[in-house]
Amino acid sequence: MAATDTTAESAREDTEPIGAINPYTLAELVAGRTIEWSQVPEPRRLLEDLLATPYEELFDPVHSSPLYLGVAVDEKGRLERVRPAVLDVRLPELTNDDERVPFGDPRRLRRIGDLGRYLDTEDVADIEIDSASLTDDGLLRLHVAPTGESRVARLARVLTPRIVASVVPLPSRQPIDDVAFEPPLTYWGDNGSFFLEAAEFSDPIQGNVANCYLIAAMSAVAWAQPDRIRHMTRATGTGQQQFVNKVRLHDATSHAGTDVEITDAIPLKFSNNRPMYARSSEPGETWPSILEKAYAKWESGHTGDTPSIESTAWGSGSRACAELTGLTRWSVDTASTSADDLWSLVRQNSLSGRTFNPMTAGTYGSGESSPDKVVYADANLVASHVYTVLGWDYRNGKKYIVLRNPWGSTEATQGALGGTVSFYDISWWRSIALADPDGVFGLEMSVFKSYFASLGGAR
Repeated sequence: MAATDTTAESAREDTEPIGAINPYTLAELVAGRTIEWSQVPEPRRLLEDLLATPYEELFDPVHSSPLYLGVAVDEKGRLERVRPAVLDVRLPELTNDDERVPFGDPRRLRRIGDLGRYLDTEDVADIEIDSASLTDDGLLRLHVAPTGESRVARLARVLTPRIVASVVPLPSRQPIDDVAFEPPLTYWGDNGSFFLEAAEFSDPIQGNVANCYLIAAMSAVAWAQPDRIRHMTRATGTGQQQFVNKVRLHDATSHAGTDVEITDAIPLKFSNNRPMYARSSEPGETWPSILEKAYAKWESGHTGDTPSIESTAWGSGSRACAELTGLTRWSVDTASTSADDLWSLVRQNSLSGRTFNPMTAGTYGSGESSPDKVVYADANLVASHVYTVLGWDYRNGKKYIVLRNPWGSTEATQGALGGTVSFYDISWWRSIALADPDGVFGLEMSVFKSYFASLGGAR
């Protein structure tokens, strides 16, 4: 079936602010330190504590999740840009440790009726239950929804104005011409080499800005056509210690190329000297950070060497694939396309199971805006998020699409493919273990169709 950039889905991608912040890097920003997540006994619990949000509510903006700062779900179920409500909360002065637990210590609750006072409501019967589950020892675990005011106040306790200013593009903070972008909590510095080995699909990891579409596109290009990354940049400096990189990016419609010159300096966090925004999964490698910086300078029209990385928030994965490569963009919406046709589209852009054209897929803005009214937490998938498409597989009569989360973690649990998948990678077979916690997973096509709104790329 044919697919072009004139589809309604391309229009949705370009007008609706699609994007979610990486919760793990945001939690580290709140904690003010590096967290070795693989060594944390209960990473979900730690995310809940640091981001003041139940894990089940993190992955959909309908719950006012901190991952979607700067956007909200409108009456039609679409996303729109808004001023983060946490910026308008005035918190009381804290005088002792007991007051540091908002609205009292929940461990003091003894009866269901006590929830009324804790949540500041007189009618306990109207308290909304977000989710319910049984623990391994048979106890009933409830997540209840606080009032809108208390929810925002809880978030304001952890998402300080300095943190918000570091992760959300606010109109008052957009740099003009060559005015330096100086996000709070960071400094501009060089922390590595462009390549340590070569461009790999697993290298790009999204950071503290909602530009999953761009990071997913980087991964898609590095996977499908890795030589493009190698030839995308040229060192125009003469010294060995301070290169000036020249990166070529392309208009998605006209395909016209523009050369962008930038140094190796990127925003680094004062707390640990690590990148605030995109980074490589290989410590000391910087190519994802450099491409993100070049893209920010190109898209914002900044003329200096310190463009607003925040300006890359929210966008289209298929458009970014075209902008990174100069190829022709295409996109289809899943609602009007059968699961079999979606699988065929992936196969048409693949060889031996592996995509040879860069491809991405985007979820709906929220579960409420999907035709099936899905609950993203049920599948451990993320609303308003863009994933890399790596290829396809066929097991036991079922069709699967293989995806990668640009966070480098958080794989789907519903309709997921287990075991190992093998792809013919240019000149050799490459195996990927789906059990590894690296963001790669196989998803049954019927589940993909329910949770994902778009499929596209560049060719």
